[in-house]
Amino acid sequence: MSNPTSISASRQRVIDDLLVLIRKHATEALLDEVSYGDSYASEADVLKHRAALNTLRDQYEWRLVRQPGNTWYPSEPIELIAYAVDGGSTVAEMFCNALLLVAELEGSEYDYMGYRWFQTPGEAWFRALEDPWRTALLNGFAVLHAESNALEREFWASPDANGSWIEPPEGWHD
Repeated sequence: MSNPTSISASRQRVIDDLLVLIRKHATEALLDEVSYGDSYASEADVLKHRAALNTLRDQYEWRLVRQPGNTWYPSEPIELIAYAVDGGSTVAEMFCNALLLVAELEGSEYDYMGYRWFQTPGEAWFRALEDPWRTALLNGFAVLHAESNALEREFWASPDANGSWIEPPEGWHD
């Protein structure tokens, strides 16, 4: 059985580590790239995405769950880039996955990361990233897995999952 106190502390450490990377890589050029991440967006939508990204940075410290009304601006290009299939830069893809993982770790009502682990970009993509991104993102998945219920754990361990279980680091279990 998991120890909720250690999971909570681990969750916060992972969030903090991801936010350090997000802040470090959030250049103006990267934010422009993310703004254009929805290839069907009009120029007016791109400007709205960029304004929402600026607000996410300046007022909400990169925390999507704290930004009201973000279901399209800036979430749409963030979610699309995080699939890592449309030719975005690897930095943008890691950055967007980190934003979504922080949101999920902070209690988003959306399951952003399950599909991304099993389908696209997929487990192999996350495992092939260079550090410190690989470690931070995999630690986020480990926290999500450590807090799963028995049915979720059974699914994650099943052959149908197209991914493998991430064993939480030492000290996360009693």
